[in-house]
Amino acid sequence: MTRTLSEEVAVVDTVREAPPRRLAVGTGAPQVPLLRRWSAPLLVLAGLAAWAVGLAQVDPAERSDYGLLGLVGPLFFVGVALLCAGFVVELADQRRSSVLAAGIVGLVLILDASVPILYNTPEYAWTYKHIGVVEWFREGQGVTDPRDIYQQWPALFTAVAALGHLTGVSTLTLAAWAPVFFSLLACLPIFAIVRHLSGDRRVAFLTVFLFHAGLWVGTAYLSPQAFAFQLSLGCFLVVVAWLRRTPTQWRRGPRLLRRLKAWSVRGAEDVPRTTRWTRGAALVALYLLFLAITIAHQLSPYMLVAAVALATVLGLVRPRWAVVGMLVIAGAYLAPRLEFINSAYGLLDSLKFWENAGGVVTTTTGTRGQQFTSQISSMLALAIWLLGALAVVASWRNPGRVLLAAAFAFAPFLILVGQSYGGEAIYRVYLFSLPFTAFLIAQAALRLRWRRLVMPVLALFLTLATLASVQGLHGTLSWSTFSDEEVQAMQWFYANAEEGRMLVVGAQNGPGRLAGNYNAFGIPSSGGDPDLITYAGLGGRMFDASQLAAVDDFMATQGDRPYLVISTGMIEYARYYGLLPDGSLQALEQTLATAPGWTTVHRTADAVIFQYVGTAQ
Repeated sequence: MTRTLSEEVAVVDTVREAPPRRLAVGTGAPQVPLLRRWSAPLLVLAGLAAWAVGLAQVDPAERSDYGLLGLVGPLFFVGVALLCAGFVVELADQRRSSVLAAGIVGLVLILDASVPILYNTPEYAWTYKHIGVVEWFREGQGVTDPRDIYQQWPALFTAVAALGHLTGVSTLTLAAWAPVFFSLLACLPIFAIVRHLSGDRRVAFLTVFLFHAGLWVGTAYLSPQAFAFQLSLGCFLVVVAWLRRTPTQWRRGPRLLRRLKAWSVRGAEDVPRTTRWTRGAALVALYLLFLAITIAHQLSPYMLVAAVALATVLGLVRPRWAVVGMLVIAGAYLAPRLEFINSAYGLLDSLKFWENAGGVVTTTTGTRGQQFTSQISSMLALAIWLLGALAVVASWRNPGRVLLAAAFAFAPFLILVGQSYGGEAIYRVYLFSLPFTAFLIAQAALRLRWRRLVMPVLALFLTLATLASVQGLHGTLSWSTFSDEEVQAMQWFYANAEEGRMLVVGAQNGPGRLAGNYNAFGIPSSGGDPDLITYAGLGGRMFDASQLAAVDDFMATQGDRPYLVISTGMIEYARYYGLLPDGSLQALEQTLATAPGWTTVHRTADAVIFQYVGTAQ
């Protein structure tokens, strides 16, 4: 009886995963030295303990330009190293699923639970504008404003509103712990996807660990893109499990292309064919998930379409028209909103690939911590992509075994041909690329010989990648977290301010739009409230009494009796990026306290709210 290629691979991987062990005399049980058996679990536990102690040494009232890593004690770094070492030791030796899973959960806690343990309020200003939309739906409101992009893509907000209503948990609490939830949730589909791509269980565990170790982009916070990404992983799982096909050679076309195709499928796994009913059910599941993604986020559906389309062209996914159905769903939902999107945000706003890949432009006059965080994040992203590309090159003898993963890993770059997404498209590209880039790196690393050299290098790389991701995620902690007083000041504003008045901020960083009536104080859109630096064009100025006239002139253009908020988070943000001279917003606060035409309506320790009534009054 002959075996198929996939069965042969499974046998080889099983043998590779289960090296022979010595048996105790007179028993059938494996004989493993006690120290060897417990070394990895003890390393993982010691790592978590060291992380906890290092975190306990942080004073939440302090700030550092280097973010979280500038505040924690040395044991925090030791904890990361021990955890990564314990995971790699277990991966190389015992390979127990429980220990490997514990290492992954521990990594998620280090990356995503550190901040909510230290601070009561959610991280990042852009989280709060999502909280307001959730509150809108939680109050029983519906989609009523065609100018509000969030109400036009409401899937996440309605889901979180329903969850909050059922559990009684506040939206602020749900938002604070959303990164932990989303990161843990992503582990399951990524693991399942890799198990369909590789018969080696170690590859799946290492892929999940490396995915989180490299996830510095901060897209797991309470947001439509985080929600859509989870659903996208479900779509990838459906495609890999039931719509994947064994690639074949081309029989027609130019000879060079046929030879190239024949080389590209060399070594490809023999994928078992599915029945018509299975494919039909898979397509229904794919389209339902894709519809939910389409209703949740503007860009994510096209990331998924690009990946599935490229895999279809390469002959790796069937039926060919599956991607056509996805395009029909995305197009049908976008069509009635096309004019609004094109006028407010731009569609195909740039056809310059390199400009679109540049990300959000940041100043070069920021603090050393800002420049360090930017450089570390860029270096980690480039390292992950470079290692993924090298893993593909290393498979040049049998490229077919990594062809699908390579297509999924690098297809998201196609989005950059026509869209910058306000400078954020490159970060979405990295997010969608990372699970499959991590797989490419993991399978290549575990195929290398000289295990005694490879495993220490792997542990070192995972440690450095994790620390770099902590820096990318929380290097902005000096301005990306807000005190209770700042949040309470904005809650007071939405509860007591005169509706219909414009809300102006000193800088684009504050817990704004956190109540259901957020649209009563500004322009309904995904952008922030008007600010003095960008909207008024007053960046780089010292806001002393000499600039009062310029501030008055701008406020006079913002309608009748607008509000102006200045907070500690805005002051830190402007200083961190070098947008204003040090002390500028503080000087403005002192000037406005006694300036004609201005009145102080609310003040806390970390925020002050002014109202401009006009100099003529």
